[in-house]
Amino acid sequence: MLRIEQEQQRLVFSGTLDRTSLLAYWPFKLLSRMSGQVVFDFNQLSSIDTAGLAWLLKQLALARQGGLVVQLQHVPSQLRSLAEVTDVLPLLPISDTTE
Repeated sequence: MLRIEQEQQRLVFSGTLDRTSLLAYWPFKLLSRMSGQVVFDFNQLSSIDTAGLAWLLKQLALARQGGLVVQLQHVPSQLRSLAEVTDVLPLLPISDTTE
């Protein structure tokens, strides 16, 4: 199960970001209510798969189109590994790689 909670300009992700859990967040509307700089905090994220990575990349693209500046914090090693294997790591605005 995935939970995304908004704490001002921070979105806190917890649980599993995968093809099953993403259905509850499609379309993703939280970004449309935000402006300026936004932090995606993955400190409580327990797992992610390639569908979750694809979803994340889509949200980053939509955020850029909407004029938002996104930073990823507390990026888990599983997300980083998936991004490296799929050659999309340079597309992720990681500001803190601590687990």
